[in-house]
Amino acid sequence: MSAANPSQKKRKNKGKAPLGPDQAVIGWKEKEFHNLVRGMGFRPEWGAQYPTVGCTAMDAPPGYLTLSASFFREGNFRLPITKFTASVLRNYGLHIS
Repeated sequence: MSAANPSQKKRKNKGKAPLGPDQAVIGWKEKEFHNLVRGMGFRPEWGAQYPTVGCTAMDAPPGYLTLSASFFREGNFRLPITKFTASVLRNYGLHIS
C-alpha cells in the first residue's frame, strides 16, 4: 500500500500553514448566495447580505455574523435555530454567536 494519496491535491507552498477559516477569502458567486437565501427560506428582516469581493469571515459588518453555506447544506442547519439544536450545541460546548 502506498503512503501517498493520489486523489489528494498537493499544496504549492508546503512551508506555509494553510489559511484558517477566518482568513480565507469568500469566493462564491452572487447567484449561489441568492439561491441559498431563497432555498433556506431566509426572512427578509434578517437582512442577509452578499459579501463584497475580497472579504473574509472576519469582515462581517457590525451586528452581522458569518455563516458557512456548507453548514446549511451538509450540516442540515436551519434558521431560526430551535431550542433543541441550541441545547445539543451547548452540550458539545459550542454556541452560535
